[in-house]
Amino acid sequence: MRILFFMGVYLPRTGGVPRNTHNMVMRLRDMGVDVEVLAPHEVGDKDCNLSYPVYRYPRWPVKRLFTRAYLAWLWTILKRKRIDLVHCHGVDPAAYCASFFKSLCKVPYIVTPRRTNLLKVPRHMLHIRRNRRVERGLCHANCVTALSSEIARIVRACGVPEERIVMIPHGIDPLPFERVEPMKRSRPYFLALGRMVAFKGFDCLIKAFAMIAGKYPVIDLVIIGSGPKMASLKRLAAKIGLTHRVLFTGRKEGIEKMAWYKGAKAFVLPSRPGNEGFPNVLLEAMAAGLPIIATRVSGAEDVVIPGVTGYLVPPSNIVELASTMDTFLENEQAIERQTVKKYLEPYHIDRIIGRYKGLYERLLRLKETNAV
Repeated sequence: MRILFFMGVYLPRTGGVPRNTHNMVMRLRDMGVDVEVLAPHEVGDKDCNLSYPVYRYPRWPVKRLFTRAYLAWLWTILKRKRIDLVHCHGVDPAAYCASFFKSLCKVPYIVTPRRTNLLKVPRHMLHIRRNRRVERGLCHANCVTALSSEIARIVRACGVPEERIVMIPHGIDPLPFERVEPMKRSRPYFLALGRMVAFKGFDCLIKAFAMIAGKYPVIDLVIIGSGPKMASLKRLAAKIGLTHRVLFTGRKEGIEKMAWYKGAKAFVLPSRPGNEGFPNVLLEAMAAGLPIIATRVSGAEDVVIPGVTGYLVPPSNIVELASTMDTFLENEQAIERQTVKKYLEPYHIDRIIGRYKGLYERLLRLKETNAV
């Protein structure tokens, strides 16, 4: 069974998608699945030594004008090695291109949309054409794997039949978290983690924290990550007098990141809707046993069980976010860490990868009987 992952971003680029898909590749290969990757060139990729083949294509400035070039890359790989199935991590251009490859070479493909902003508001012809590309990529797929119920709803609205939609969220291995000691810090803290971009909503979180900071003078807010909005977020914290209580650590990985998780009182996800697909930080927080306070965005509504594993609040509602953080601090024992960990079982990485392997096998059996 030879599977080609068709990526829009990949290692050594940082972020959840490259990291998650690399882990998928490694575990699938451990299970005997021959997985290779087609991905764009990234800064530093020549020094990124991976144990499996990664074919790199140029990052073309206008995707819609280079569909034939993407097809040429797929065709070149097919000539070197038989491809049984293409797994597109993203819709445009990956799934759109794979739809033509399927017609030409009879190679089935599945799509995993990574975000909820699949369709543009059709303000002009370019948006209309892009939406058509997205709909073709989704509707011609042999299967669409939805990371969340919100993505499943959007895919369904694009015209994908219900029987072709399979819910498979992200997965995580909780064992490394068990081996890490909590961060030793004299002051307790709320934890947030992510790329410093607008849709992550860290500005809302800082403002919400400011509303309760006077009532709880001993607790801080720690934000892990880097990105273009860091400078403006630091200025915001300084403007409202929280420079010494809002800590920006920069990007953290591995043991240090897990230690920050395990030392926190609770994890806060303040994202705005539109870009999130399934925030992997929610699973990391659960692996550390943290109660979660999250906005109602894609993925969070599936993971967070109100009053059991955490709380859900409306996006961009600073007052509600502050009130929920206050509620949590008033009664921290309401959500137990062991209870949070118990609800992580369906997201165990071995179970998730097993579901993908089973899906690949089922689609290839259908292919052999000429049913795809």
